[in-house]
Amino acid sequence: MKLKKLEIAGFKSFYDKVGIDFPQGISAVVGPNGCGKSNIVDALRWVMGEQSVKQLRGKAMEDVIFSGANGKPPLNMAEVSLTLSNENGDSPEELKEFTEINLTRRLYRSGESAYFLNKQPCRLKDIHNVFLGSGVGSKSYSVIQQGRIGAITDASPEELRYFIEEAAGVTRFKNYKIEALRKIEFTKNNLLRVTDIISEIKRQMASLKRQARKAEIYNNYHKQIKALEVYLGLHYYAHYEGRIQETDGLLKELQDLDISHTTEIKQLDALVEEIKLKRWQKNQEISEQKSNQFETQRNIDRMENDRVHLNQEIKRLSEESVELDSARVDLEQKNHEMLLEIEQVRKQIAQMNAIIVTTTDKLNQEKAHKETIAEKSSALNQDLESHKARLMDLVTQEAQYKNIYQTTINNKESLQRRLTKVDEDQAQAKNQITQTGRMEQKARDHLDAINHDLNELETQISTAGSLLDQKNSALAKQVKLTQTLELERNTIKSKLNTLKKMEDNFEWYRDGVKAIMKPQHTDAAGVSPELSAKIIGLMADIVEAKPTFETAVEAVLGDALQYIIVKDQDAGLKAIDYLQSLNAGRSGFIPVSAVRQSHEDQSQPIPAQQLLLNKIIVKAGYQPIVNALLGHVVFTEDLSEAIEMFNRNGASYTIVTKKGDVISPQGILIGGSKDRLNGILAKKQELKDLNGQSNELDQKLEKARLNQAQMESEARNLERELQKLTEIDQRERSSQKCQTTS
Repeated sequence: MKLKKLEIAGFKSFYDKVGIDFPQGISAVVGPNGCGKSNIVDALRWVMGEQSVKQLRGKAMEDVIFSGANGKPPLNMAEVSLTLSNENGDSPEELKEFTEINLTRRLYRSGESAYFLNKQPCRLKDIHNVFLGSGVGSKSYSVIQQGRIGAITDASPEELRYFIEEAAGVTRFKNYKIEALRKIEFTKNNLLRVTDIISEIKRQMASLKRQARKAEIYNNYHKQIKALEVYLGLHYYAHYEGRIQETDGLLKELQDLDISHTTEIKQLDALVEEIKLKRWQKNQEISEQKSNQFETQRNIDRMENDRVHLNQEIKRLSEESVELDSARVDLEQKNHEMLLEIEQVRKQIAQMNAIIVTTTDKLNQEKAHKETIAEKSSALNQDLESHKARLMDLVTQEAQYKNIYQTTINNKESLQRRLTKVDEDQAQAKNQITQTGRMEQKARDHLDAINHDLNELETQISTAGSLLDQKNSALAKQVKLTQTLELERNTIKSKLNTLKKMEDNFEWYRDGVKAIMKPQHTDAAGVSPELSAKIIGLMADIVEAKPTFETAVEAVLGDALQYIIVKDQDAGLKAIDYLQSLNAGRSGFIPVSAVRQSHEDQSQPIPAQQLLLNKIIVKAGYQPIVNALLGHVVFTEDLSEAIEMFNRNGASYTIVTKKGDVISPQGILIGGSKDRLNGILAKKQELKDLNGQSNELDQKLEKARLNQAQMESEARNLERELQKLTEIDQRERSSQKCQTTS
């Protein structure tokens, strides 16, 4: 982003609205003292979000509003607008699509203020976000006002760090990080409130459980009532069933009597029906004759009507046939005309396509010609700029040559005076040459002797110098080696101290383990002394896996590595009560006196070399505990071999691979990414390795420092010897120079 324009209205000494453009290159504001140059910088800082009145050279924020001068009344509002060019796309993600970014800040004398981003109201945070990571802003190093240089050079380390981070472009991401951490803290507070709600719900659950038990008792009584009602119903059913059977017998007798009466009635009804049938047949014959007469008359009428209707239809169809013939002739004529028009339109389309092709070719030629002209114009502009630069160089050279010419004229007059004096001195020099020749011969003889001595000294100095260079080179390598060892030792120490601190603070363990074990290693209040005396240690402290078997052991033991070893079951019960009373989490406890060995199927014994017990080192006295936990575990190289062993063996063994995949005695497969394991054994092994590396590096570093001290002593002795030879050489050369001069 680059400054493009600054508009100021009512800010400090700017009564009228003023617009300042910032063209390409360097812009300078020049003017006498008190004309308001610094107010421009203050306006720039103010619109960027500066909140410090002191940085704006005022006592209150209202001081930035024009307060009146030279007969002009005070204003009630100050406004500054800054336009930024966003051609390079350094702006935040949400503003990358804008080629220009406009920032505006207003302040009213009533104390109200407003911020605008591209003419839209926004927050101060949005203004700051525009400049984060760009090196520009109200607190950055890019805006250096009067008296600000000393403040930057005398800045504290924190302020210098801010400047460096701003230059590196990471402040925006640090702000994002701070915002994210603030949200995380807010989420933690919400989780705390949720925990309180859960606690309240748990407290209410006891009352609900009592109500549920009452409801269950009610349901049991209700079921008993239903059962009794069923029994009572069955009793009434049996009673009424007997009465129904008696009534059915009486009803059957009555029905038999009714059947005999009904038979007689049916015989009488049959005679009546026969008489009715004969009468109906006679009536039916009369009706059929009347119906036939009526149907004949109706057919005669219908046929007469059909004859009239058909005559009318024939007449109508004749007329429609004539009309359709005339319409057909008209349609054929219109169809012919439309075919002619279609043919004409096709010809016009062909002509237009030809014109379009021709026009397109011309347009392409014009575009190519335009691009050629643009390239030539660009080249001419470049030539113009180069010629302007050449012209400026020539003007500069002309001024230089004029100065040289004037200097040459002055030197010429001085040389003429000196030539006159040289002629006079030449005569005196000829006289001295003869005397000097004799003295020169004597000096040459003495000089040869001195040169011989100097050659011997130079040989000694060269030998001592090369030897010193060798010593210095060896010393530099030794110093580098020492520094490398020291840096490596410090890195190892740092990692070692971190792991030791994590181990001392039980960072690898659950909250329940921390609550019991951490007070054992600190002075903090914890379990009772009686219980503390019965706590022996952690399961992870008594087991050490051999190299490459840490993952397998951790996969099998799992959470058992975090179990606390206690003397008896009573100590385990007290520890569990302690965790419950403090709501401090959960943990497992292994009572040494009550551990039982597992009894597995030994019908098909496994070779000893495949038992995982043979791949771990157990602390003395704790073998029974480890046997109880790992005595039934065998290991294989990979999961396919483990499945084959499980299917072939059939015994209830737990099988584990080196990668941590497990097959339980029930055939359950457990596996996946090993980075989800606790890694306690791996961290302890890393701690042990780092301790060994640290001791080894300490020895190497001590030896390297002794060698460095010895080599430094030898180098200093050589330097003193070389210094003596150099002083002798300088004295000889001074004597030679004096004799040569004389």
